[in-house]
Amino acid sequence: MLRAFIFFSLFVVPLFVHAEAFNVTIEPREKDANGTAHYRLWIPDNVETLRGIIVRQHGCGEGARKLGLEHADDPQWRALAKKWDCALLGSQLWAPQEDCSTWTIPQDGSASSFFRAINHFADTTNHPEIQHIPWCLWGHSGGAMWVCNMTYLYPERVIATFPRSGGLAPVGREFTRSQPQKYESSAQAYEVPILFCFGETEEIPDTRFFSGVSAARNLFEHGRQQGALWSIAVHPGSNHENSNSRLLAIRFFDAVMKYRLPETVDNPKRPIKPIPLNNEKSYVANVKTLKIFRENEYQGDTSTMAWFPNIHAARAWQDLSQRGSIADGSPPPAPTDVTFKKTDAGWKLTWNAEADIESGIGSFRVYRGDKMIGEVRGPVDKRWNPHGHYHAWNYSDQPLKGTEFPEKEFTITGSTDGITVSTVNQSGVESEKTDAR
Repeated sequence: MLRAFIFFSLFVVPLFVHAEAFNVTIEPREKDANGTAHYRLWIPDNVETLRGIIVRQHGCGEGARKLGLEHADDPQWRALAKKWDCALLGSQLWAPQEDCSTWTIPQDGSASSFFRAINHFADTTNHPEIQHIPWCLWGHSGGAMWVCNMTYLYPERVIATFPRSGGLAPVGREFTRSQPQKYESSAQAYEVPILFCFGETEEIPDTRFFSGVSAARNLFEHGRQQGALWSIAVHPGSNHENSNSRLLAIRFFDAVMKYRLPETVDNPKRPIKPIPLNNEKSYVANVKTLKIFRENEYQGDTSTMAWFPNIHAARAWQDLSQRGSIADGSPPPAPTDVTFKKTDAGWKLTWNAEADIESGIGSFRVYRGDKMIGEVRGPVDKRWNPHGHYHAWNYSDQPLKGTEFPEKEFTITGSTDGITVSTVNQSGVESEKTDAR
């Protein structure tokens, strides 16, 4: 019996082209330990049939929960979802007395809330396949624990998993209700690509997050001994904050979806399983020296090495592990719909744009001929956005200002001849210029 009700709404975010999301509130059942759960699902425009869902689960505490729904509003993660015809899901899970163990163990109610939300979206968005398509699972801290346990419980539904700063449960932690999954409890989970990631200083003994990341390392080492398709990344110079780990998470999901995501959904009302992987394209890497090897050519023992679906994912891991970020030499998509409108102040120039999957949006540049006459950037934040990028993310990898992105507009005074706009990604690479019309 439900204590309350399911609430549904359509939420429109007019910041990027055709960006709309659907919200639902799920109240817990009498037997559930977790509190009220809110979900936001973003669906790309012009997708007839979705192929998967990228699930982004926030961590413990009020700070992580506050902008949890905005995980579905992030332009860089939306770009990844759009590329693969996937939906993007954010959540906001309330924990009684701020005890997040009430939801980090899925069996205590949070799995039920998740499935009820998914089923509701399948019934109300004209996408019945949502109920059956597979997931990419990303989680931070307590969310990392949740996605690891969900992977063990439902491995046949999971494309890939990226736990940031967590495993099945912190080492030594005791639970009074349901118990976390045991390392050996699901052989199927070994077939799901997982990339564990945590900050370098989290692994210092007797520090706050040591037990959580020790659990991640222990689980990785156990899994690789069983031949699991798992990797581990230690983020240099980072602690529990996400820092630039999204740059690795996005590339990892992008690489895995290339091989695991079903090309078509023939029957949207039947379960759709990810495609099994083979080692034709896979690589392994020494987690200490960071050297990379093709798996089917390596002659030594790979049971302590990190595994990757292809060379691109392996090199991204190597880059982040060496310097805490990942280089991006490819240009972002150019702006679209660049138009003028006459105002009292001059000509108002507006445009639309999509984020660079690899490195987001740094700024937009406005030109008259070959001369740059303006640049649209984001607000400077000393800690999280010191360079004033157009979009940035916080400790929990949520959009820094929620959905409050700067307007994509610029006022032109004087002639409008030869006006163009370009996008610059956060690696400083500029797109082609788009003519204003």
